[in-house]
Amino acid sequence: MMQLDGEYSEERFKALLEEQYVWPTEFVFKFIVPAAQVEELTQILNTDHIEVRPSRGMKFVSITAKIKVSSSDEVVFVYNKVQTIKGIIAL
Repeated sequence: MMQLDGEYSEERFKALLEEQYVWPTEFVFKFIVPAAQVEELTQILNTDHIEVRPSRGMKFVSITAKIKVSSSDEVVFVYNKVQTIKGIIAL
C-alpha cells in the first residue's frame, strides 16, 4: 500500500483503484498490526468478514478484512483512518 501522506499520492492511488475496480465491490484490506492494537483495528473495519492470524511469537497479528465499498473514496478513507493505529502496516 502506498503512503497516502500527500494529495498527489492519494489521487494516484484513487486513480489506480478506479482503473482496477467496478463499484460497488467487496474490497480486501490486509494489515499487520501489533497484537495489542487488534481491537482498535477491528472496530475501525467494522465488518464480520475478518480473518485474524497471530504470528508465531504472538506479538503481531495479520488481519484480512472484506468490506463492501461503493467508491475509491471509501477505500482511501479506511486506509487513512487505520494509519492512526501505532505500529500498523498496510499491505
